[in-house]
Amino acid sequence: MESTSSSECPSNPGLSQNGGFRPGFHWKSLLDHPSENWHIWGWMLCLLCLVIMWIISITTVCKHLRNYYEPQIQRHKVRVLLYPPFYATLAWVSYLRYDYSTTIMFFAALVEAFAVTNLYLCLQAYLQPYRDEYEGVKEEARPTVMPYIKVHVPSRWGMHYRIITDILVYQFPLWSVLDAFISIFAELKGHYCADSFSFSGAHVYLTIINFVSLSIIISALFTYLAVYKPEWKRAQAREHGKFWAIKGPIMVNFYIGTLLLGGLSYAGIIHGTDGTQSSDGLAWSSEAVENGLEVIIECVVMTVSMGLMTIYFNPKDSIERGLNSQASLIAHGEFYYNDNDIGGNHQKLSFGAAFYDAYINYIPEFFLNVFRCGKDSSELAKKRARMRREKKVESNNMDTAALNP
Repeated sequence: MESTSSSECPSNPGLSQNGGFRPGFHWKSLLDHPSENWHIWGWMLCLLCLVIMWIISITTVCKHLRNYYEPQIQRHKVRVLLYPPFYATLAWVSYLRYDYSTTIMFFAALVEAFAVTNLYLCLQAYLQPYRDEYEGVKEEARPTVMPYIKVHVPSRWGMHYRIITDILVYQFPLWSVLDAFISIFAELKGHYCADSFSFSGAHVYLTIINFVSLSIIISALFTYLAVYKPEWKRAQAREHGKFWAIKGPIMVNFYIGTLLLGGLSYAGIIHGTDGTQSSDGLAWSSEAVENGLEVIIECVVMTVSMGLMTIYFNPKDSIERGLNSQASLIAHGEFYYNDNDIGGNHQKLSFGAAFYDAYINYIPEFFLNVFRCGKDSSELAKKRARMRREKKVESNNMDTAALNP
């Protein structure tokens, strides 16, 4: 008889999920009875992916920090480069401790939120010189976002479009963090119900909201990439590669790892085991099997993402621009080495100064960006209200002039 975890909702309160356990590892029987140790093979596959990711990530990050010419761009790249190994490591730990997977994946949600934020900020850094160049210019854009979807932006350099995009992008990482907090709180109260699709639990509502939030940010970023296509080409930003290196794994993990596998488990297509075919003798619920498969998918997808990042988030373009700028300064006798300059003047920082700028300064910078988004949104709302009042006054004056010629 197959094992199933309790699907009652509400469930027992506490961070340990119903049906949670710690899988055993009988190494001696691994090669003798491979079909009875699939959980170990999956665990080892994820571990191999982790080793590959950490080696690539640390190597690329160190290369950035040793050649830190463009802080305004590179600080976001080096942060993003830690996303795949950190996320996959936390997922791998949840594989070993399925009973605490909700709590463990809370921290993975934080890492994901920071990665998405830095993807957007990196794109903004590439775009900033052109914002300065076209400041005050009202230029409309009519890009084709999808094959048959056309978008009209009245002023692509205006404050309105910039703030709206900020809101649509930042809602995803902020919601991801809030979602993780709600998940843990609901788990403590026994109302999360991750093993069921009951509307008495928070899990089904959070999944629906996650779907909406993910759809919003994908639409917003696709539009953002299309609106500034000429500028990305001028900056050689390779924007679509950066987008898919970050958003690709998020989409795969959610649509396949969460929705598809969850649906297959709920429909009874993914089965649990009663322990008779396992060396450790432990019964695996269908939810535990689903979690193991989801972790394997996440680790493999993150490994692919790490490979893409070595192409789209490497320091090659920054090094080229930095060396060219240095050569120009030396030719004019103006070059000097500055250990503290983070203004983006292509003057290389030391390894320590680069590490401080990239990581130590990150958390206050993150909250400052969120605060600025809220402040800019408030200013935009005031500006729109003022424009409506002015338009109304102008309309009234025209009506008065018409009545009194």
